Amino acid sequence: MSTRSIDRCRTDADASASVLDVGGANGRDGGRVMAGAVSGDRGGAMRGAGAVSRDRTMCEAMARLGAFEGAVARAAREASATGATRAEGARAGGGVVADVLVLGADRREGTAPRGTATVFEGVREAAAREGVDTVRVLCVGPNVKVDDGVDVGTAYAHEAATETKAALEVEYRVGLYHDVVEQGERCADVAFAFNAGVWGYDPSDWMPTVERVVVEEKTPLVVTSYSLREAESDEDALRESLSSFERVEWEWEAEKNSSRSVEVRELGFDGRVYTEDKNFEPLRENSAWMCVTSF
Repeated sequence: MSTRSIDRCRTDADASASVLDVGGANGRDGGRVMAGAVSGDRGGAMRGAGAVSRDRTMCEAMARLGAFEGAVARAAREASATGATRAEGARAGGGVVADVLVLGADRREGTAPRGTATVFEGVREAAAREGVDTVRVLCVGPNVKVDDGVDVGTAYAHEAATETKAALEVEYRVGLYHDVVEQGERCADVAFAFNAGVWGYDPSDWMPTVERVVVEEKTPLVVTSYSLREAESDEDALRESLSSFERVEWEWEAEKNSSRSVEVRELGFDGRVYTEDKNFEPLRENSAWMCVTSF
């Protein structure tokens, strides 16, 4: 397991981001109110198989990459540099923060903080066990949808940290990452692109974002697919597009994901006939995955 710390792209912009407190347990957290007051979340707070698969996939990836350990080590170094203790940093609004980026997000990642929180239940629990105080999530994509009362570009603090869960902060932005996030504005510890199907798009659609995330920001990018065969096609497309860059490395190549969804994706036709493959495997969300980064 890689334990490399992730110190990249930390700027004052992170600390000065607009944050609206809409979570909080019991009135003890700075006067925060429940996120449900902002929106009912049409995306649904029900935790379906897809949400469970995303959550477990993120937990497994962050453990495999040592992302939480890296966030804790980074916070310790920053505190040492300023002479502050962790408690003092937390009181000042800091603490240990792990940043998660979801590329190509849509309704399945939630349309309001309450719904997004259901996708990150296990992540928050795992983060707390590793000493992380806050999980900060940025959902970006052309298909991002938010409920009435939820403002795009505003970071919402949803639920304070408890003994068993890290606090959650979530923000939504509509558009392509490289278009709607300024360079140096923020940098994730891990980025995820769920069921991205990059092989089926023109590289000009997604390569600027991949280059920005993987090459410039040096963020591990986890890409999932509906099948191992599709994952191999995704990997081929990424390898070809990244071939001109040095220091690109694969944390793991296309492989089966043990946290894949239990639900089979219905096609409305016989996949074996369509693909001329008698061994055509049923399609499931996050059935296979890979991770690419640079150093």
